[in-house]
Formats: sequence, structure tokens, C-alpha cells
Amino acid sequence: MKTAGIYFHIPFCKNKCNYCDYYSLEKREKDIPGFVEMLMREIELSAHEHGKNWQFDTIYFGGGSPALLTPNDVNNILNKLKHHFNISKNIELTLEINPGETKKETLFSLKELGVNRLSIGFQSLDNRLLTTLSRTHRLDDCFMMYEDAKVAGFDNINIDMMYNIPEQSLDRWVDDLNTLVKLDCDHITIFPLTSEKGTPFYNQVNSGEVKLPGSHIEESMFTHSSQLLSINGFIQYEVAHFSKPGKECQHNQHYWNLEPYLAFGPSAHGYNGKKRWWNVSSLDEYLSALAKNKKPVSDFETLSYSDRFNESVIYGLRTNEGISTAALQKHEHNSSIESILKKWGNYLDISSDAIRMKPGHFHLADEIVSEMLISDC
Repeated sequence: MKTAGIYFHIPFCKNKCNYCDYYSLEKREKDIPGFVEMLMREIELSAHEHGKNWQFDTIYFGGGSPALLTPNDVNNILNKLKHHFNISKNIELTLEINPGETKKETLFSLKELGVNRLSIGFQSLDNRLLTTLSRTHRLDDCFMMYEDAKVAGFDNINIDMMYNIPEQSLDRWVDDLNTLVKLDCDHITIFPLTSEKGTPFYNQVNSGEVKLPGSHIEESMFTHSSQLLSINGFIQYEVAHFSKPGKECQHNQHYWNLEPYLAFGPSAHGYNGKKRWWNVSSLDEYLSALAKNKKPVSDFETLSYSDRFNESVIYGLRTNEGISTAALQKHEHNSSIESILKKWGNYLDISSDAIRMKPGHFHLADEIVSEMLISDC
């Protein structure tokens, strides 16, 4: 039986960060009970279509700020899943959480319910930069949250960090990573801060109020991260994801391996191996549809041959698994692919079974991928 993942998008935030372009809402916590009720209805409506096809071995609560759910909410959602779907006994169950938002006793409760992996959004260990990012927590909250999680029994913890922040120096960034290494983290994910249309941060950058570091600084931050974390025992198993051996995020690997996953909640995207679908990006529309026993799907797309090929290239080259050589040899543009591989050969590890980025060169993955993509005739 094929394995698959389940993603929940929890669209509530206490305070929305100025750079965030994910669908989320501030000051709507009063709607959480009704949302949880409709979320469970969405599970019921999806069960007849997907209930027996796959065994689900990962569940991921993202957002937004999913830690705004109560442990009882999480328990009800999990019980509903177990009733309708084939849930693995050895499941990886991740919940995103922000420093300063959750008490230690709540972490104990979540652990007892089966949550066995946390993803904590530190973003920075510099209070000044946290203010730039409009984060509401402080440095001490990061350390307290991490310590509380360890005391509660969590032994699989990811830390999210951001680089390329205005006025962030390379030295400051390296210091932050060294601090995380000393904390003995299991997993670190690094993201460059980008200016996304429609966000307050985008307006700040456009008006000249703040200025992003230059591209050479961003690249230097990335390459230093790669080297520092690799030296300290982390595996760079995807461009932005570093883990200790055995602590890779299994849920994300479903995405990168183009394996199926269901998704629940407003704006959530699902995939069954042939088509993708996505829910309405509106809490009110989501609740209204489900109140009428209608699935809240906004639209879908059936993937073409070129779509599937391009995604295998995009995701493959970003991971340490690489792109299957057999997959490349199958398609009709093989001669052009060969010339691209020759051009970039110094940065690629080309073997009989796969093509991978050489260590230290993951920053070139997107540029190489862009030359390998094909379009439908």
C-alpha cells in the first residue's frame, strides 16, 4: 500500500508577521471552535474518496499558528482521522509552534496525544532583527520554548531560521547558527527573507524604508550555513533543510518525492499523483461551504507529462537524492538535457542511477533547474 501524508492549514495568528504571504488571519480566535467542527466535516467528506487508497504515515499541522488549537481540538481531529483513514502506528506527527505562545503543560498534553515532532519558529536570535520581522517573541522566549519542549519529552525538534534580513550581518548569522549547534538541535531549516507582493514588508522595501542585503551577501549567508552545519554533523538533505541522521522530515519528503498527500483547511493544497487541488483561500467561504456539506475546493489541475517531468527535476535536484537518471533518459529532449549536464558538470555528481548537486553547490540548484524545464508542445 502506498504511503501518503496529511497537511492541516490552521489559518489563525495572534499577530501576523509583516513578511508573511501565507493565508492567515489575526484576531479571529473566536472562530476556532466552529473551524475545528468544519475541519472534521471536511475529513468526513474526503474519506469516501481517499480512505482506503493509502496508508498515512505523516501528519503536519501548519499555519498560521496551529498551536492556538487546544489539546482537546487536536485530540478530536486526530480521532476523526483514525476513524476514517488508515493511519500508521509509526506516524510522524508535526506541529508548528511559536516561542512565547504555548505553556509547558500544554506541550506535555500534546506529547501525550501523539504529537512527536515540533517545528519552532525562532527566525532570529537577535531581538533587533525580530522587531524588524514584526515577531512578538524575544530571544529568551526561544530558549525557554526549546527547553520546555525537551522537558516535555520531544526528541525531534526543528528550528526555523531566516537570513537576508535588513541590517543582518554575516557574522551575526553565523553566530546564530553556532548557538543552535550548541543547543544540540535535531533539525534546522533556513529561509531567505523575501519581499512578497501584498505584504507590509513588500511596501516597506518598495518605499525604501528598509533595504534587503545584496544578493552576494544572501549567497554568502547560504554557503556559510551549508559549510558550518555540515561540519557539525548535519545532513543537507534538501536545499534549505538540515538534519541529524535519522531526523529528516518525513512529511516534506512526501512533497519532494511527488508522493500523495491530503490537505485540509482554507488554502490547503492536495495531490493524488495525477492531479492537484486547492481549497478556497477564505475562512468565511470555507466555513460556508462545509456548513452546506460541500467540499471547499476552489479548483484543480491535472498534471501533464511536462508538469510531472518538471516537478521531478525541480524537487529532485533540490534534494540529496537527486534526479533519477532513468527519468531523464525517457523523455524526448534527452539531447538538450545532456548538453545542460555537460555545461554544469563541475557542480553535479552524475552517476548511473541519479544526478545530484555536489556538496557546497546547492545554491546553484534553481539556476540549473531553470535550464532543464520543458514545456508542452
